[in-house]
Amino acid sequence: MQHLQHIAELGPLLLSLGVKHVIIAPGSRNAPLIQLFTSSEHFHCHSIVDERSAAYVALGMARQTDAPVVLVTTSGTAVLNLSPALAEAYEQHLPLLVLTADRPREPISNFNNQVFDQRAPYFNFSKGFLDFPAGIREKEDLEKYLRSAGSLFQEALAEPPGPVHLNLTLTEPLYEDLPRAMLSPDAFAMPVRDPSSRAYPRYDLPGTGGKIMVLAGMGKGDRALKEALEQVPAVVVAENISNLISDTFISVPELVLAGASAEEKKALMPVMVITFGRQVVSKRLKLFLQSRAELEVMELQENGVNPGAFFRQWQESASAESSFRDLWMQREERARGLAEQYLGKARFGNLIAVHRILEALPSHTVVHLGNSASIRLSQLVPARPDLQYQSNRGVSGIDGSLSTAVGAAMVSEQEHVLILGDLRFVYDSNGLWNKDFPPNLKIVVLNDGGGGIFRLLEGPDRMDFFEEFSVTHHPVSLELLSAAFGRRFSRAASLEELEQLLPALCSPDHGLSVLEIDSTGSDNRQIFRDMFK
Repeated sequence: MQHLQHIAELGPLLLSLGVKHVIIAPGSRNAPLIQLFTSSEHFHCHSIVDERSAAYVALGMARQTDAPVVLVTTSGTAVLNLSPALAEAYEQHLPLLVLTADRPREPISNFNNQVFDQRAPYFNFSKGFLDFPAGIREKEDLEKYLRSAGSLFQEALAEPPGPVHLNLTLTEPLYEDLPRAMLSPDAFAMPVRDPSSRAYPRYDLPGTGGKIMVLAGMGKGDRALKEALEQVPAVVVAENISNLISDTFISVPELVLAGASAEEKKALMPVMVITFGRQVVSKRLKLFLQSRAELEVMELQENGVNPGAFFRQWQESASAESSFRDLWMQREERARGLAEQYLGKARFGNLIAVHRILEALPSHTVVHLGNSASIRLSQLVPARPDLQYQSNRGVSGIDGSLSTAVGAAMVSEQEHVLILGDLRFVYDSNGLWNKDFPPNLKIVVLNDGGGGIFRLLEGPDRMDFFEEFSVTHHPVSLELLSAAFGRRFSRAASLEELEQLLPALCSPDHGLSVLEIDSTGSDNRQIFRDMFK
């Protein structure tokens, strides 16, 4: 068996699974893997230096393409730097195939460079791990491990999808031509599982009438599912990141509940909630539902129930009439009217900027939203059915919003706009460090001089440590930071300046990359709180 034969065999195996995009972080120990992918015309290879950013770029690609993406790193701390993005991918059900290079265990281990135990570092947020050993000498052993690798990759694609980790011990020499692959992928790859053929358990359908709420969490959207939901006898609450947007759904529950009296809240309280999808943002909605101890909850996907099949069957067996839904829609219409009145006269700040940008974006734009103030502000205006909304709400970390948007735009012909805060932008600024930075991505930075989300929340500002350790003011010039990476920059510090720059932000042919909304002179906290009055 030739040296590095096992690496050569991975190429055909990954191609058989439909892999096209490979994110490569530089290194020496992973040189054979780099050679494997860059020497094949079938793989689109992308070089990203910062491993944490690289992992989020891969996440964005996987989410945009609905396909597995390979992520390659060298040994050592590079492996650990992938952890935040893999935790997010695990919660979002995205198939990332992580290939990490490792060093062989040496007799005098304390003299070795860049060594730590790389076995299953993502144990709690991956779907599987395989340690592929070096020094395989027999064809039968190679076939056995390749079958295991094939099973591992298949697990990443199986419902629900998620990240998996293949750790490869690589011995010297690293810089030599790889041998030809000698095995057919059919010898060790398992057939791809068809999600539509999965057997789902039977379930009892709710009846017609009653106070039933359907709560749609974060998701990719589905036309057939939306049409079925429009016909069920229940109120459907679907925030913008559910990507299920209809005139008959409630998209701004935060405003509805903020404007409801105590008596109205009693009338709006459901007896039963049916949930599907991932995370929900509205804190008022979550606290509202949690306040009813005897609330009946049916979690579809947690119980192995297919939402599409469930709602289609319910739609066919029940009338679409629901007075409870009508009540919620009346309250939302009232809340939207009051919000529009306020937005028409409110002072310039982050809220008005987000409102005008989301209103002006051309149809079919992909909108990426930061996890803090940005997404909350976006959910105070009605969701648009002609936009696609994305956000890293799996674990909602500060890292990765920029890099994820970069990855999504790199594999898309649509226009992409990212709206995020200044701390999140600076924290993930290495997302700009990309020789293939996508021209179809525009970045809007809401600069309020620190962690503005903590000014919007009730409570933190009463603490003595608030300004220094919560808001965390920073001295970073966003213009100079953008220029350091060669990105074209503009700034708007008033509504008039924003209106002048909106055509450039919405134009695919304009060179603008970063637009700073300078709201450091605005009272964003008071503007936000006045919205709820």
